[in-house]
Amino acid sequence: MNKWGFHMVDSCFTAAEMCAVGLGIDANTFTERMKLGPHLLAPTASDSTKYDVGTNFAGFHYDLNFITIHGKSKYPGLFLWTREMQRFNAVVPDGCLLLQAGIMLE
Repeated sequence: MNKWGFHMVDSCFTAAEMCAVGLGIDANTFTERMKLGPHLLAPTASDSTKYDVGTNFAGFHYDLNFITIHGKSKYPGLFLWTREMQRFNAVVPDGCLLLQAGIMLE
């Protein structure tokens, strides 16, 4: 599990560097701020067939970090929200990871 977790964290660092380069800033601008951060490997997948419809596992929330990464889930239930507050299912194709990057707007 740790090996997979390190691969996921490394993927986030690579994406952060790519973002910085795309923005025309130093490649390490974001990654320097990510070092020693609270990188958590949280296996939150839940089998929604075992619970009543409407059961809330994580609810609407803000992530604490700059980038959140998800692997393909065995179970449905990961939703993403647009700025217009429209919900849609997150679909992660085989062999891919889903990265969410964002800022908190006040």
